[in-house]
Amino acid sequence: MLSGKNLKKQFDDRVLFSNVEFKLSGKKKVGLVGRNGCGKSTLFKMITGEQDITFGNITKVGEKVGYIPQEFEFKNEMVGIYLEEILENSWEYYKIEKLAKQLQFTNFDPYQQLNTLSEGQKMKVKLMELMLQEPTVLLIDEPTNHLDIEGIQWFEGYVKTLQIPVLMISHDRQFLNNVVDEIWEIEREGLIKYVGNYDNYKEEKLKLIDKWNDEYKMQERKRAQLERLLANVRKIGSGHQRSRAISAAKTRIARLDRDKKEKYEKKVMKGVKMKADIHRTKLMLRLEDISKSYGETKVFENLNMELRGSDKVWLFGPNGAGKTTLVKIVMGLEKPDSGEVKIGENIEIGYFSQIQKRTASKKNLVEEFIARTNCFYGAVGGYLAKFLFTEKDVFGKSINQLSPGERARFEFAIFSFKDYDLLILDEPDNHLDIETKEVLEQSLREYKGTILLVSHDRYFVGNSGITKVLNLKEGVLKEN
Repeated sequence: MLSGKNLKKQFDDRVLFSNVEFKLSGKKKVGLVGRNGCGKSTLFKMITGEQDITFGNITKVGEKVGYIPQEFEFKNEMVGIYLEEILENSWEYYKIEKLAKQLQFTNFDPYQQLNTLSEGQKMKVKLMELMLQEPTVLLIDEPTNHLDIEGIQWFEGYVKTLQIPVLMISHDRQFLNNVVDEIWEIEREGLIKYVGNYDNYKEEKLKLIDKWNDEYKMQERKRAQLERLLANVRKIGSGHQRSRAISAAKTRIARLDRDKKEKYEKKVMKGVKMKADIHRTKLMLRLEDISKSYGETKVFENLNMELRGSDKVWLFGPNGAGKTTLVKIVMGLEKPDSGEVKIGENIEIGYFSQIQKRTASKKNLVEEFIARTNCFYGAVGGYLAKFLFTEKDVFGKSINQLSPGERARFEFAIFSFKDYDLLILDEPDNHLDIETKEVLEQSLREYKGTILLVSHDRYFVGNSGITKVLNLKEGVLKEN
């Protein structure tokens, strides 16, 4: 059994969480949720020993913990050699082949270089690496971020078959609905547990918020009564009875302060509007007979597509089908082998790339934001505050210190600063927490321009106002 007792984590004067307790055993599948920066990945690293524990203890009685972080890199070598190094004896290579079959790694090639694998293939190699070590508990940080829909559906089935407990950080609400037995949330510097899937958690969380706010209102009513009582007692002439009444009222107010209930205020991005006003019939984008190959590998051939002013299109398909390649061709970042790309007249295009790489830049957020938007210096702090960056973040954090979720949120802030007629969004929801996804969904629903959206998050797509679905598979683009 893996357990934590009275856990506290503090960085300087900032407490991430305290009094955290949990037990993970049996075959339990648990989703760990919470806003970006609340301490989810930190808790994982405390369990694995990568982060110190400020207070409390973690017990791993007879447990071997396997961990897949949110971001990982492989050495540049062949897949087979990399995995074989984990085995105690080379004659056990059959274990690798058995795992590849279990993981439905149908195109597994032990001679392929690791750095040439797709993101979905890399996830499967990482899983093979872990399972070869025979863990008794599995921790996975954002497992679905780089899997396509088929990969996510496969992964859902795979996790449910595992005979060990699994704790997963995920912002994929459909995945959480389909897989987990419990939701654990880091909230109010503590860990709150909910039985059931994401939809059940959401329902129970609303009830809990109502309870918190009722307690707060009752407390404030009681405080107002005591303060009125104290004011009235002070009007009484001096004497022993007056002193006792004042002392009693102050004691009761002090007790309220000691057990103070806070009003629940959801910290989400506010006022994020992406403006556009395009006639629904205006031609925005036309692709005519687009073909693209890499060497002998044909990605697609004679592909055609047209977007008009009222279209909000979801482009989906398996990893490697060419969705990002198609997007890059539209943006002029890659050239097609043949065919023509036609952009409508006087169209401003906003492009959000799925790759928000960690950078070594030591610029603070305000310097980077001004460099990329020409925003007036005095307006930067207020604008970034809409995206939940504090004054300390804006002026004190450098770009290379941002977490993956913070990087995605910062890129979204830059992206939404300008007005666009056509939005081309390649996995914009990657690394965003659920609350931020909900704001982005609302922004896309209310947006009056044209959208071409690539995403593997089914819940996100369903809430974004999509009007047309295009499936790119095996070089063919079809409307579903």
